[in-house]
Amino acid sequence: MDWMMDDKTLFDNIIKVPEEGFPAPEGENFALSDIPSEKKRKIDKILIPESYIQGRVKALAREICRDYEKAKEIYLVTILKGAFVFASDLGRAVYNASGFRGPEIKFDFIKAVTYGVEIKQTQESQRKVRIELKPQDLEGKDVLLIEDIVDQGFTLWEIKRNLLEKEHLNSLRVCALFNKVLKEPSEEVREIKNKLVLDYLGFKIPDRWIAGYGIDAGGDFRHLPFIVAVKENYYLSQKE
Repeated sequence: MDWMMDDKTLFDNIIKVPEEGFPAPEGENFALSDIPSEKKRKIDKILIPESYIQGRVKALAREICRDYEKAKEIYLVTILKGAFVFASDLGRAVYNASGFRGPEIKFDFIKAVTYGVEIKQTQESQRKVRIELKPQDLEGKDVLLIEDIVDQGFTLWEIKRNLLEKEHLNSLRVCALFNKVLKEPSEEVREIKNKLVLDYLGFKIPDRWIAGYGIDAGGDFRHLPFIVAVKENYYLSQKE
């Protein structure tokens, strides 16, 4: 198709983020010193600069365009709340990557809540998941499920299972911006993550609590255009 972009960039492959994060490229001058002090004390470091995120989103969009070149429309079913910024940027990027002649992008939303301990624990074997908000009728549709971060995988696994069993879709693929590489997953978590097929993935990230780009930490930092690693001990102390 003449509208598909073939240029190669350093963002064309899944990016593995090191523990120390990536330095901001030249010209991207935002620093932690720009964040108000009462918020800054909750942050450890900037992990992924804005330009890395936007570069990877555009690369994912090109890949999606190639895979859906014959589709008339794609339903981006976004898992709330954390994936809403990613989904919005990705939908526009897919449209732009198609030369404005690709599949029409439709948005819908799904929300689930998990039960169990409030703070994720190592060696967890299960979490109960309940779907709270369901999308509109998706029968016969091509659905791209949008997730912000795959942590232990319980929520994404249940949402995907629910859509496949109840919605009679034409197709279902999964796009996640981040997949967390857990240090000590339980056997059950390891099994779920091995079975979860992520058709499109932006970054593999270390086992840190992150925030920014729509993802929050205790209600903080959703608005940041980059990803920060937060101080876990601070948020744990607020739960005591």
